[in-house]
Amino acid sequence: MTAVTKQEKAAKRAPGFASAREFREVLDETLSMLDSDERSGPRFRASGMNIRFELPDIGSVLDVAAGDGETHNLRWKFGPSDWAPKLQLRMDSDFANEFLQGRESLAIAVARGRVRVTGEPRFTLLYVPALRLLVEPYRRAVHALHPAMEMA
Repeated sequence: MTAVTKQEKAAKRAPGFASAREFREVLDETLSMLDSDERSGPRFRASGMNIRFELPDIGSVLDVAAGDGETHNLRWKFGPSDWAPKLQLRMDSDFANEFLQGRESLAIAVARGRVRVTGEPRFTLLYVPALRLLVEPYRRAVHALHPAMEMA
């Protein structure tokens, strides 16, 4: 068995977002799909999600929270919102792409220093399982809008 070098691992990684505009385009589509999904949307809302994603390498911030349930299952805003997030995840765009495609573990990334988490630990335990609901709509959005970001 041969050891995989750091360069080989890096070559296998999918690229991150090229710009804040690309991040917004893909995540807006992803969240729209999740909001309108009859099964996953209410499950996401039930989690009580209130989270901020910060991608400093492209200068982007996304706040996502549970919706009111009457008209929307979730709400989101690019840039700081009117509501205060209970959990903040700070990561580079390449990791965000891998994580949102379900290819990377948040726990391992935190341990390795690829993600910085701020907030109360109990919210991490509540929100991380609900974040898995983003994976399928995110993959569909990436495939439709930016297939070069897809992971094998």
